[in-house]
Amino acid sequence: MSGGDLKGQRMVCRYPEMRGKVALVTGGTSGIGLATAQGFAREGATVVITSRNEERAQEALKSFGKDAAASWIGSDTSDGASVARLIGQIVERHGRLDYAFNNGGGIGGEDIALIGDMSEESWRRTIDGYLTSVFLCMRHQLPVMLTAKSGVIVNMSSIYGLRGHSIPGGGAYAAAKHGVLGLTNSAARQYAASGVRITAVTPGWVETPPIVEWMKADPKFAATITGMTPRGKIASPDEVANAVLFLCSGAASAMIGSPLIVDGGFLS
Repeated sequence: MSGGDLKGQRMVCRYPEMRGKVALVTGGTSGIGLATAQGFAREGATVVITSRNEERAQEALKSFGKDAAASWIGSDTSDGASVARLIGQIVERHGRLDYAFNNGGGIGGEDIALIGDMSEESWRRTIDGYLTSVFLCMRHQLPVMLTAKSGVIVNMSSIYGLRGHSIPGGGAYAAAKHGVLGLTNSAARQYAASGVRITAVTPGWVETPPIVEWMKADPKFAATITGMTPRGKIASPDEVANAVLFLCSGAASAMIGSPLIVDGGFLS
């Protein structure tokens, strides 16, 4: 069910253990992040979304039902001090952090180029936006969860964390997303016996606002990515959100480190 269908609908709670828990979704104001935040809210969790844009955040919060416990805290997840303040405010307000979906990113370089033509600045901005941000979030989330001896962290990777990317600008993106999986696997092994569970989701092409606009503007691109997906359509944000909620639930208790692929058959 899409975010627009949330308000006024009666939902069946599929993951009752989430009721009363606290969930953080970075990059939670649109697309996959917003759909996931709405999913946590439907299950009765207190939800914190974070992003850099307050105006967009306030619009996103309007899409939650009137009974949802959802709020926004501004943060730049590529900046360690900003992330530290974010986690500190969550603990101060709510006293706990049970689920974290590290989905924020998208601060890629401006020169969309092949690897041999890419500037160092563009490379670093992409790595910071998609990989360093995940490290910084985990760096500050883990102490809170370790103190409680419980919690689940789901990191956002991509199918391009499992294969190469041929389009200009794709090399740095794929490197970052491969790095997310390496970081996730390492952390998952390091903390597997602590009560904190860490894993990742690896979506294929998804109908996020930028991709939808790109598809509308370029029918050839739309046909190409649709043709890559055997079922004939790319994923909706809700489909990826459902996977994230599953990973956070007790039903996925043995999912440690291993990424969950949500790609409509792209890699099959």
